[in-house]
Amino acid sequence: MGVHAVQMERRGLDVSRERLEADAALRNADLIREKPEQVLTIISGEKSVFDRHDVARTLHRYIDDDAQAFQNAFATVMASPALVELQPEAIDRETGEIALARYSTREMVAVERGVADAVARLIEARSHGVDLRHVDRAMERQDAAIRRGSGDASVGLSQEQRRAIEHVTGRERIAVVVGYAGAGKSTMLAAAREAWEAEGYRVHGAALSGKAAEGLEESSGIASRTLSSWEMSWQNDRRLLDRSAVFVIDEAGMVGSRQLARFVAEAEQQGAKIVLVGDHEQLQAIGAGAPFRAIAEQIGHAELSDIRRQREDWQREASVAFATHRTGEGLAAYQDHGAIHLADGQDEARAAIVRSYIEDREAHPEASRVAMAHRRVDVQALNEGIRAALQDRDRPGRREEGGERTFETINGLRAFSPGDRIVFLENNRDLRVKNGMLGTVESVEPNAIQVRLDGKDWRADEARTVIVPVKDYQAIDHGYATTIHKNQGATDDRSFVLASGTMDRHLTYVAMTRHRDGVELHAARDAFIDKQAGPFGQAGQAGRLVEHGPAPYEHQAGNRGSYFVTLEGTGGETRTTWGVDLEQAMAQAAPAIGATIGLVHQGSQTVRLPDGTEAQRHSWSVRDANELALAGLEARLSRSGAKETTLDYPRDFAERRGIAEAFGLRNDIELPRAEASRVEMARQDLAIDHGADGGRRRGGIVRSRSRSTAAAPSTD
Repeated sequence: MGVHAVQMERRGLDVSRERLEADAALRNADLIREKPEQVLTIISGEKSVFDRHDVARTLHRYIDDDAQAFQNAFATVMASPALVELQPEAIDRETGEIALARYSTREMVAVERGVADAVARLIEARSHGVDLRHVDRAMERQDAAIRRGSGDASVGLSQEQRRAIEHVTGRERIAVVVGYAGAGKSTMLAAAREAWEAEGYRVHGAALSGKAAEGLEESSGIASRTLSSWEMSWQNDRRLLDRSAVFVIDEAGMVGSRQLARFVAEAEQQGAKIVLVGDHEQLQAIGAGAPFRAIAEQIGHAELSDIRRQREDWQREASVAFATHRTGEGLAAYQDHGAIHLADGQDEARAAIVRSYIEDREAHPEASRVAMAHRRVDVQALNEGIRAALQDRDRPGRREEGGERTFETINGLRAFSPGDRIVFLENNRDLRVKNGMLGTVESVEPNAIQVRLDGKDWRADEARTVIVPVKDYQAIDHGYATTIHKNQGATDDRSFVLASGTMDRHLTYVAMTRHRDGVELHAARDAFIDKQAGPFGQAGQAGRLVEHGPAPYEHQAGNRGSYFVTLEGTGGETRTTWGVDLEQAMAQAAPAIGATIGLVHQGSQTVRLPDGTEAQRHSWSVRDANELALAGLEARLSRSGAKETTLDYPRDFAERRGIAEAFGLRNDIELPRAEASRVEMARQDLAIDHGADGGRRRGGIVRSRSRSTAAAPSTD
């Protein structure tokens, strides 16, 4: 089927799919009212482990017009035999804080336990070793390639890269490599591929996204496809794995439990070796669970932590900080070097990125660069701003010259001209483009756009120029800015990041480690100042300064003299703080009326008043808007979004609930077609009973520091 037929079919399917999904949503709402426990199907599609708040939030999407009906439905869900309590609710005796009970479903426990069991068999199977002579020769050739590329005869593979190569070419049928962003995993995999092929193995690659699969192939030479493409082949009975195969999954931290379960089961059934490469601290799995992290903790892993991407030592140190939960330290390093910029508002922050992007393009025309944001609305605004600025500077009047044409795309009308950056948003085999790939427009015609794709290591038989038939392939947009998700695994000389309150430490880690030479982080000041309580929690408050000055305490005549500061919050509410020491703090800061400030309580001491009574005297400091915003920025961008897995919890939960009982419910909820098929395939794959070869594991791998000995939940 050609490009035209494929795209006509795609557009026709999109129309019917929208109608079907709308109908399914209505049926699901009716079904949940009848069988509230079916909401567990929806929750477990996103999370492997959840709490009662997750149940309540999901139920509320469908039952929000009747309080009693909601309460009844909630009680039904919580009493469902399909629900598994992994950990009971607990109260911290010292703080009084309540840790909510953690739950999962029987189906998810079965899936993740099945993965753990299969992994245990694969690690003991010793059938896929590589002769050390092949390994040594592959590393020698890679050393030579590195020296040729750098012109430095003293460089080569690092010791940890060599250990990782030895690890993945060992005899075990499963291996894991955890690689920090920019730590040289592609170079390591290129050498491993040579060693495997020298031994006679066929090496296959896969990744969740088309762009990541393309990147794996370009950087390592491993022929790669998307995970969905592999699954489609298996559904059509095209079994490409066998005992002579090594199967490498890149960016494995983004793969959910159900999907990875099928790949582990397929590798085991077909006698292949599976190698998982990724970083569980970067973007989290799209589906439920965190199987990559769980497997790494179960069997150990080789680790690549020597950052090579950034050229400056302090930037490499900052990248390690981002990779190891020390987001604040990473941000502080860039703040110290003038790379974090605060603006009055979101529009101003975006405008600052546009200016920096244009200035960098003029100063370094041969360098590569990208702007990034988490939210699509910000990405679109950045693309529009950068393109408009380039039009003003580079090609005034080009519309009159006939060099610009406007086309219908999946995101609306978009104008393209020669020189524009373009991003592809869907995979297309005929065009040889993948979702997330970037390129530069070379020419535009009434019905086509000629694009030169990015990339350096293209095979000789592949052209870097593609002709896009815009009537049939409309999944394109401007590519000056993209989402952070589309940039995991990418490398550019410089990057420009727009921060938003929707980001967490994982998104921040990815965004702040894409560059070789430099990155700028831009943020709207007000977006990161919490004027309700302030980023200092109960120890302070923030807001717009309304008034301040000396006065009798609480403005009551006859009360002792004090000092007050009144701040206004985002909702217009005011709050007055009293304290004698506020006068000195305000005098030192000298803020103007109307300025945004924060009051930080730094402690108190007991003092004796002239009348002999005792009182608490509080010490204060005043923070300006920039200090408040930076504190809020660090707090927001340091939040964890790490996903959990049932394997994180001990076996004894089985004694609290009847895990040995048969599943009590049939899942009637209509999932999207792809997800429904994934669930069914996972059940079929996990039902297969596989044998395992005996043998002893090789040493030299990193063991888990936290949960390496945790037992997997049992459904027995």
